[in-house]
Amino acid sequence: MTENMIQPSLFEVAETDRLWRNVATPTAMEAIDRDQGRLIGFCGDRGLLTLGHYLLAWRLLQEESILFVDGANFIDLPLVLRLIRQDQKDPRALLGRIHLSRAFTVHQLEAVIGERLEEAFHKYQSRLCFVSGLLDTFYDEEVPLWEAKRILGRVLETLRRLADGDRRVVVIAPDPPDAAMKRRGFAPQVAKTADRTFTLIHENGTPTLKDETVRGRPWVLPAIQSLTKRHPPR
Repeated sequence: MTENMIQPSLFEVAETDRLWRNVATPTAMEAIDRDQGRLIGFCGDRGLLTLGHYLLAWRLLQEESILFVDGANFIDLPLVLRLIRQDQKDPRALLGRIHLSRAFTVHQLEAVIGERLEEAFHKYQSRLCFVSGLLDTFYDEEVPLWEAKRILGRVLETLRRLADGDRRVVVIAPDPPDAAMKRRGFAPQVAKTADRTFTLIHENGTPTLKDETVRGRPWVLPAIQSLTKRHPPR
């Protein structure tokens, strides 16, 4: 895993605050916190990539060591830093608990997950891994569809094995952009592999996370301040 580095923010502050002041449902948080689903999938709207930062910040506030595989080249550490500053703890020390690895191609992603991830769990004494933008490199049409399917199958098999080894793996896999709609079957494959699946949609302009494992029960996302109070550090 590579060393983490502060980089320029990817988001306009006003836009981020407007859309993502509300971040996750109690059920989704409990699934991550209490191992109700060892392999947890988040699919749907591409706003999930931003939502993942809030989930990451929440776990950092619990002083957890976190592996973060960035398959979308989207991580915004200044945003995470801004979120964890709400707490009294040293934000820089908390950022040091993120162990980051980036992948820019499907082959790099397969190598990170298949060859380095298990070792990183031991090295950093972590039990939690976020794979953000898992499918983004698979949507690259320069990669033949048959090859993308084959590699994705192997990657999901590895994540499933790691999760079964008493780790928590959170997979953030937004839907493809319009140009890659021929590959829209990849996200359902992630959902099929996961123990628990949540889908992010927008209802009347409001981000809503639906628990697909318990169908028919949507929640509007509560504020991050209430979540940190509801789940104190262990």
